[in-house]
Amino acid sequence: MKLGLFAVAWLAGTFVALRLDPALLPLSLLLLAALCAGVFSRIYRWPLWPMVLAGIVLIAIFRAEFNDSPAPSLATSDNQTMTARGTVVNDPEATGQFIKLVLKVEVVDLGGGDQPFPSKLLVYAQPPPSLASNREPPYFRYGDQLWIEGLARAPRALAEFDYPAYLANQGISGVIHSRNVMLTGPSAGKTGGWRGRVFDLRGRMSDNLEDALPDPQSAIGQALLLGKRGRVPPDLVEEFRATGTSHLLAISGLHIGSIMLIALALGAGILGKRWSAYLIFPFALIWFYVLISGAPPSAVRAAIMGTVYLSAVVLGRPRGILPALALSAAVMTAHSPQVLQQISFQLSFGAMAGIAMALPLQERVGTTIAGWTEANPFHGSHWLGFFLRWTAASFIVSFGATMATWPLVGFSFDRMPILGILATALALPALPFILLGTFLTSLGGMFHPAIAQIFGWITLLPLSYLTELVSRFPALAVSGGWIGSWLIWAWFLIIGALLPLRTGFAYRLPQGLFAGRLLKQPRETGVGRLGVSSTALRNFSVVIGLFVVAVFIWTRILAGSDGKLHVYFFDVGQGDSVLIVTPGGKQILVDGGPGSESATAALARHLPKGDRSLDMVVLTHLHSDHSRGLLEVLDRYAVATVLFSPENPQSVQSAIYPQWRSMLDREDSMEIPAEAGQQVLLEPGVSLQVLNPSAQANPESRNNHAVVLRLVYDEVSFLLASDIESEAENGILRSSPNINSAVLKVAHHGSLTSTTPRFLAEVDPSVAVISVGATNRFGHPRPEIVERLTEAVGENTIFRTDQDGTVEFITDGQALWVKTRK
Repeated sequence: MKLGLFAVAWLAGTFVALRLDPALLPLSLLLLAALCAGVFSRIYRWPLWPMVLAGIVLIAIFRAEFNDSPAPSLATSDNQTMTARGTVVNDPEATGQFIKLVLKVEVVDLGGGDQPFPSKLLVYAQPPPSLASNREPPYFRYGDQLWIEGLARAPRALAEFDYPAYLANQGISGVIHSRNVMLTGPSAGKTGGWRGRVFDLRGRMSDNLEDALPDPQSAIGQALLLGKRGRVPPDLVEEFRATGTSHLLAISGLHIGSIMLIALALGAGILGKRWSAYLIFPFALIWFYVLISGAPPSAVRAAIMGTVYLSAVVLGRPRGILPALALSAAVMTAHSPQVLQQISFQLSFGAMAGIAMALPLQERVGTTIAGWTEANPFHGSHWLGFFLRWTAASFIVSFGATMATWPLVGFSFDRMPILGILATALALPALPFILLGTFLTSLGGMFHPAIAQIFGWITLLPLSYLTELVSRFPALAVSGGWIGSWLIWAWFLIIGALLPLRTGFAYRLPQGLFAGRLLKQPRETGVGRLGVSSTALRNFSVVIGLFVVAVFIWTRILAGSDGKLHVYFFDVGQGDSVLIVTPGGKQILVDGGPGSESATAALARHLPKGDRSLDMVVLTHLHSDHSRGLLEVLDRYAVATVLFSPENPQSVQSAIYPQWRSMLDREDSMEIPAEAGQQVLLEPGVSLQVLNPSAQANPESRNNHAVVLRLVYDEVSFLLASDIESEAENGILRSSPNINSAVLKVAHHGSLTSTTPRFLAEVDPSVAVISVGATNRFGHPRPEIVERLTEAVGENTIFRTDQDGTVEFITDGQALWVKTRK
């Protein structure tokens, strides 16, 4: 109780300082008066509590006033070139075409020479050749000392999110996009210290999840376990947000609480509760989880609360949620008073208060279910009771957290998902299984890939359940524009007044959840520590193992080839990526799209679950809209053969060339430089003919030096024209006697420089496909080319990935079918 009052006083002082910005002289006089009042109270034996609390309030105000000065403003105009020197202070992450990192800056040069700049910058950088040649993605490491040159841009507020304020609360003053970076200090592996080693471990765990789980499940697993959200597909992120479940992707009290409950149950089951040694396991595990998740503020706060709870258990003190909640907030504001103004802090603080109010109801419901289970001891009733208690707890916890924070959500994001409570309640039961499964998968991969695969297949079920839930759940929301700050204040004052009455300051483990047989330990009956006989546990483990094996076998059987040729033109935005699956099951990927996840996300949707192999990868040329996605493909997939455009002065000078060359050097793939006249027999009746580049191709033009392929299956053929222009088209017409094809992948996204009338007439296609991004800045496809194609194939047989989504062609060598995804 006293600890909670101290913490509340500290928070009150911090809040006053941030709101009113009081002068230091009156504060000093008030603090002196409080000390004098304390002395007189001691002399006359008056209660000291009022003076102690007042002193804590004043000290908190002093701490906030003497807080680190606010981050200096990066006073530049948009797109101004600047240079900066500093140190990487986060775990860099690949995102789109760049690597995202936070740089703690020492000096900047805005055009007038170096000047000190004690702040941080959010940097989107491309790795220099020296790093790309010697390191694996994401190339940059914690502790690297960098010199960067790039364009400074002011962060802009998003439609429903104050992005500049979000960065400012993290001490970040600006955003820079840089293609010119130099490593000026030792590598992170030598200077990163313990934190660098933690980030290295985090990276290895992330890689193990990528290897053992298909997309998007592996991306969701990384977000939930490691806090790495960069690989979650944008459309899936939007589905989480629309259904009111986006908070599940942010490491918070829900995740820490799940980890602690699992660890408590395992520790008690293994060591028993006779001594407090079993509490060491959950304490170590929750803080280890905080470290590998990147230590976000919400996770740190939840871990502090968990530590307070575990300490109270050891000391035999009352385990109150209010003191734990207040203490965790006070510790964080003592470290950084500005955290009190962050929306993430406010939301998680309010959510925990709502959960505290809902716990008594959850305990009563859980106890009622446990009593019913005990009164009806039919076979399997203890497992049914556990399932019912878990489901009830999930719904009640979701209800409490959502009801406590709805005005803050509506005010901050201008929308409130009205079915968010139900969606979260349905998702929560899967969360502990996902966390435990991904944890075991990522650690198992460090011993042997087969161990990771076993745990990965088990974890795939709850991950798939969560993914399907948010994808199919109705996205209904109402506007929050009518919510004012007055309503937020009124709502939280009501919660603050009701919370002590509702909870009685009593917070224990949800006894109702674990009431009944699950945690009983009747030794005389031979039942194990978890309340289930060893025979039942053994049988249950056998059933789970057989189920996983059966799922694995049947998935492989059902994913077998249907005996037809499939050609997928992926919707990857403004870029190219084509997957060929032969009748015999051979898999060939041509180009990888413009983003690091373009091809891998598409492959996850169309290859069998868990299949991480490709028979061939083709790089047509080193333009980023074709090649960047292949870097991630080579990193994640086992590729037997790589066919690529021969190196020339233009390709070697490409910014992406060092990464491409380094990735090829690391992979154990057969490398074949493409040359016109080559023919690759994929299987009987299916072949790839290389039409370009020829010996006469212009080496100064990457487009005209691109690889052009003609895929032939009996009477049906596909011409994949990459980005060639009229010069290369004329060269193909001179050197290739037969280029007639049923399907033409239109060159260069429908640019005016390609698809000449003569070339189109010789190809004589029945269908045309244009791989193009919606509202791209190049104006592709050009109206003149669309008109030319319409005259050649007809309006209804022109397919565009921006309008039709992924376009799939299926053929048995005689007939041709087409499917679109939009």
